[in-house]
Amino acid sequence: MLWQLVRNRQRCHANFRRQHKLGYYVLDFYCPEAKLAVECDGLPHLTPERFEKDRVRTQWLNGQGVEVIRFTSNEIENDTQRILFEIDVVLKRLFKKDTPPHPPAPSPPRGGEGELDRQPLRDFEIGIE
Repeated sequence: MLWQLVRNRQRCHANFRRQHKLGYYVLDFYCPEAKLAVECDGLPHLTPERFEKDRVRTQWLNGQGVEVIRFTSNEIENDTQRILFEIDVVLKRLFKKDTPPHPPAPSPPRGGEGELDRQPLRDFEIGIE
């Protein structure tokens, strides 16, 4: 269900992959542009043993620069709008943090076309023999 709501750049124009392999792990959903993993945890994840394995996994992923957010299957099913809102908030924060300021674009040459635009291309410049 969540896949239908994050695929095709529906969340902040971010591209998500489903079942993405990273190291020894397979992530439920992964956005490479934001380095964000979204994990959907069902009942097996709610045991103390699995909780510890997930903690170690999250720690390793964080060490790779990947932020991990987790939701239970119950949350996804019963509070979908909140889940989508939380994903959007994290994406916006990550995109803002990782986006370097862009220098202003150079102005176009004055007086119409640039010098290079006015010169015809010679045959050897465009690969004609």
